[in-house]
Amino acid sequence: MHALVSTAVVTFLKKPPPPPPPPLPASPALAPETILAMLACWVLPVALRLFLNRKKTLTVKVRSIKPNEITMGAIWIGPGGGPKGDGDRPDPGQSNADATIEAALRHGVREFDTAPWYGSGASEERLGRAIVNAGAKAAEARIITKTGRLFREPDGTPALAGFDKPKLRGVAMSPSKLGRSRLAERRCINDYSAEGARTSLAESLDRVGLPRVHGLRMHDPNDNSNNRRGMAGFVDEVAQALAPGGMVEALGELRRAGTVGEVGLGMNCNLEAHQGVPDEIVRLLRRAPRGTFDSALLAGGWNLLTQAGMPCYAACEAAGVGVHVAGVFCSGLLVGGETYAYVKAPAEMVQRAQAWRALAAKHGCSLPAVAIAFAALPACVSRVVLGMASAKQVDENMRWVAEAAKVPPAIWAEAKATGLLGANVPIPPVADTK
Repeated sequence: MHALVSTAVVTFLKKPPPPPPPPLPASPALAPETILAMLACWVLPVALRLFLNRKKTLTVKVRSIKPNEITMGAIWIGPGGGPKGDGDRPDPGQSNADATIEAALRHGVREFDTAPWYGSGASEERLGRAIVNAGAKAAEARIITKTGRLFREPDGTPALAGFDKPKLRGVAMSPSKLGRSRLAERRCINDYSAEGARTSLAESLDRVGLPRVHGLRMHDPNDNSNNRRGMAGFVDEVAQALAPGGMVEALGELRRAGTVGEVGLGMNCNLEAHQGVPDEIVRLLRRAPRGTFDSALLAGGWNLLTQAGMPCYAACEAAGVGVHVAGVFCSGLLVGGETYAYVKAPAEMVQRAQAWRALAAKHGCSLPAVAIAFAALPACVSRVVLGMASAKQVDENMRWVAEAAKVPPAIWAEAKATGLLGANVPIPPVADTK
């Protein structure tokens, strides 16, 4: 038995090995243009998306704000648009607007923000006339208005210049009588198409009374009285703006043609039940072609009481978009008012404002100055927007701007330690200097 096994093993070992399998056919070499096409289709879009989304944090630094880095919000120099517009406000008159703009120019402010929404077009008129009336002093003045809302008279015609000069056979009459309709009777129609942007700009120029404005911002898509998520008949205005034939397309064309000097966003980045869509802002910044927006006026989401807009600021920093920070005083609560985000301030916010006031006093500062200093901390901030309604308010605000340069960096560390600022809010080191 052993002999038989040994013989079998020897016989098996003497067998020649099986032939190797035939080689696989060689893959044809890829042409250089094929490789480039593959990179363009697959690799580069992924790499670009990773690059654009790489910035998740916000860079902050201590800085001094110069007068020419202040933008004056001109909403308050005109009357309100009524209950269906931006609210009821008395008309402070053209002479007040003239004095306010003259004071701002005297202090070195050169940029003025307005919109058709403000007073249903009245703010644009008041501002434009005041710039004209300022004469040579206004040579460097720059107006930025907004687009997205068109205003129509009750008969459907465009709401053009002359809101306070109704006419009947050449005789000026009270707006409450026959003649020109009242501001509150104007109708707001949303339009975030390319044609809507061009129409809006033409009508704004008529109201402003100037041949050109410096900038144009997309105003409050998906966050306005006509259209918000959850409302019946909601329309995705951000998607409309981004689509072919949308507003984003027109903004780029208007800038390339030199019709306007810069284009951007004008949106609320806070996160209240009635206001603010920070996610929509980030969506626009990431989905619009890079370089679309020069600046973004972001309101209400970066101030002493809330930092809900911080992701928007980080997205702007990553995209190279300058931020014009607005809502610095929380719509009045930080300067002695009773409103927060344009509604009656809740008790929690009143208490936080009081705590901030005490901390500011401890460091020898006024609360408004601390608010301005905080607003300017993000490195991406290129303008601080302050709403001013009179020459007196201009003088007062510019004193706070000067004082903001003296706010000690130690206040931010103490605010964190006491819970006034969250752990995720970046602050400059105490040793940081201006």
